[in-house]
Amino acid sequence: MLKHLRIFQTQRRDNILVVTPQGDPTAFRYNDLHREANSVRDLLMNPDIRFLVINLQKMEYFGSEFIGSLVSMAREVKNRQGRAAICEANPQMVEVLQNMSLFKLWPYYESEDAAIAALQQTESAE
Repeated sequence: MLKHLRIFQTQRRDNILVVTPQGDPTAFRYNDLHREANSVRDLLMNPDIRFLVINLQKMEYFGSEFIGSLVSMAREVKNRQGRAAICEANPQMVEVLQNMSLFKLWPYYESEDAAIAALQQTESAE
């Protein structure tokens, strides 16, 4: 969707934006991370986007600044009465996210398809 992004790959699936972080987050410069996170948040402001899926399949590690950018994206959706979900993290990252209590805010799913199906189901129940 946004061709210039190096850190976040984005894909729109109907009213869901799937964000897949790319690469080694220790190599990201803070300014690049901040700029790209803002670009993704701009996409999330589209009223047609109701849901966010953060797919962590390509991440082995991420620090607090990176987690903060993901949290800000998920909050953007929640502030507009939407929902977010996290999926496909490796076991070590699942533990980190659990310890940070992020799964209390946003559910975790083993696959992107499961996350999308769950969000679509919540929409049809509303």
